[in-house]
Amino acid sequence: MASSEYSRADPELDLTPGEAALVRLSGRASAVEQLPREAYENLLVVTVDAPERVEAAVRNGGGNPENVGIVPVSASPVRYDGPCWTADRVSPSDLTGISIQFSRGERYLREGSGWVVVDGLGTLLMYTDEGKLYRLLSHLITRARERQLRHVTGVGSGVLSPETLARFRGVHDRSIDFE
Repeated sequence: MASSEYSRADPELDLTPGEAALVRLSGRASAVEQLPREAYENLLVVTVDAPERVEAAVRNGGGNPENVGIVPVSASPVRYDGPCWTADRVSPSDLTGISIQFSRGERYLREGSGWVVVDGLGTLLMYTDEGKLYRLLSHLITRARERQLRHVTGVGSGVLSPETLARFRGVHDRSIDFE
């Protein structure tokens, strides 16, 4: 099921329902920016980025932010008064809280057509144990597969050690390089 090969990506992600991809990104890029337009019709984003940045990526991709839910993961308070649905802010060290807010938002995704993005894997690893984060990510991917949702995990290039990258790559069906 999992692949250790990287494929050179086209300008957009092309995933089938239930498929999970680890996406390596350059600089401060976001996996949300790489999604196909139809993903913006039913999307949940767990992110360390500001909700305004997610909203801008959705608008730039031709989507309607009203169809997007955001679980903001931040050590600081988050204020957002835009059209995206937002969960309560969760501390990056509170993996249980992330899971709870994910479950809350996941209910709004249509089985077989919804998308999930977990963005900022490297940042999350600065706040928590690798093994615990691996278990959380594995759980989120399992939930997405059960509901035939497309799952994308975004990580900055060069942020993870080769061993850590290989470990997280193993829980995904494939890896895509957007560098």
